[in-house]
Amino acid sequence: MALAECPSCRKRVSSKAKECPHCQFVFAGQSEQDLEREFVRIQQEKRDKLVSRSMLALLLAIAGFVYLFLQQPLPETWQYNVAIGVLIVGLLWFVINRVQLLFIKRKRR
Repeated sequence: MALAECPSCRKRVSSKAKECPHCQFVFAGQSEQDLEREFVRIQQEKRDKLVSRSMLALLLAIAGFVYLFLQQPLPETWQYNVAIGVLIVGLLWFVINRVQLLFIKRKRR
C-alpha cells in the first residue's frame, strides 16, 4: 500500500482509498486525465483568489495614498499615521499576494 497525493487537497492518502478522507474527493472511476483536470481546476481557483486579494490590497494602498494627497494631514496626527499605515499595509499585502501567485504558477505536477 503506497501513499498518493490527493489532486484536490494535496494531502497524502492511501493509493487504495476510494475517496480522500480529508476532502471527500472520489478517486474511484477517475482516470488520470480526470485527476489532472481536478488539479488544474484547484490551481486556477487559488490563482483567482490571490489575484482578487492582490487587487483589494492595491485598492487599499491607493486609498491611503489618495487620502494623503488630497487631505494632506499634518505629520504626527492620527489621520496621517492611519493613512501611512493603510498605505504600507496595502503595499505589503499586495507584494505578499504576488509572491504567492508566483509560487503557485511555478508549481508543476
